[in-house]
Amino acid sequence: MSLDWNFYLNLLCSIGGIILFLYSLFIIKKIRELFPGTKLIKKWLIIQALIILFLFGYIFNILFLGLGFVELLTVMTAIVYIFGALFVLMVVNLSYNTYKLILLESKSEN
Repeated sequence: MSLDWNFYLNLLCSIGGIILFLYSLFIIKKIRELFPGTKLIKKWLIIQALIILFLFGYIFNILFLGLGFVELLTVMTAIVYIFGALFVLMVVNLSYNTYKLILLESKSEN
């Protein structure tokens, strides 16, 4: 296995992704503290679980990259594309519902 620019780019992006996922988990913890007891908490927990799933995917990506499992990395890339799109849809939908809840609660306080 030759260590070319593709290897290093993949490694760098995977490590960067791991760091961003860890930071995202920290932010979700803070969001859950802002909305205790609401039905949105369950949805934020689902988002948190998906982030953890992606996090392990990136860790496995680094392991498979190091072991030279190129074919498996191609399959993982395709899986990440579809789950990434699903994840974005869920985050956008949840963000919309969270903002709507904030606006409704602020209007009811006035």
